[in-house]
Amino acid sequence: MNCYNMVLEYINNVGQGIPIFIEEIKDYIIKFYDQNEKEKVYNNIKAILNRMNKEGIIQTAYKGIYYIPAESIFGKVPLSNRQIIMYKYMMDKNGNIKGYFTGAKLFNDAHLTTQVPNILDIATNECKNFNKYENKNLKVVLRKPKITVNNDNYKYLQLFDLIENKDHIGIEVDNPNEIIYQFIIENNLDFEKIIKYAMDTKSRTVINKILVLAR
Repeated sequence: MNCYNMVLEYINNVGQGIPIFIEEIKDYIIKFYDQNEKEKVYNNIKAILNRMNKEGIIQTAYKGIYYIPAESIFGKVPLSNRQIIMYKYMMDKNGNIKGYFTGAKLFNDAHLTTQVPNILDIATNECKNFNKYENKNLKVVLRKPKITVNNDNYKYLQLFDLIENKDHIGIEVDNPNEIIYQFIIENNLDFEKIIKYAMDTKSRTVINKILVLAR
């Protein structure tokens, strides 16, 4: 199978209305070639995607992000930023969690504040260094988590962010401890795992708070 057909097969397997990232295509295609052909293959992939874009097979959302538009009675449906954010930073296409909302959105969702942020804060494995990185197109700020985010720990890490409140978000309720305790109950968080992950993240603040809540 030639490179064009492999790219076509890949994007067809992704399906309509789901972001297709050029880096993922490169990682998939290069497995069929020698590593010393890497640069040549990558350039070929770029040319193929540009051709497919012109042919109307795919459309461009942003640089390096493509999609097959879904159809509605009103015509082709554009890809939303929320869909791109979800697949790029929060969950892979196999459903594995790799990031979570934090900052003001997390505190708003937990009903600790009425602040509605214009820019969303996300802790994600996709953030490669400890400096915050803003994606202005998607209106998100990326942060590197203390430990690798996965399906089991992301709710625990959100809990820790609520407890530590390192962004100094204004709490607008009189019963924050009750709300945090309710977050633990609603998400079926295990107190032993809370302590374990608190030790993994070296968070003395969380351990002290959990001891208070446990009483």
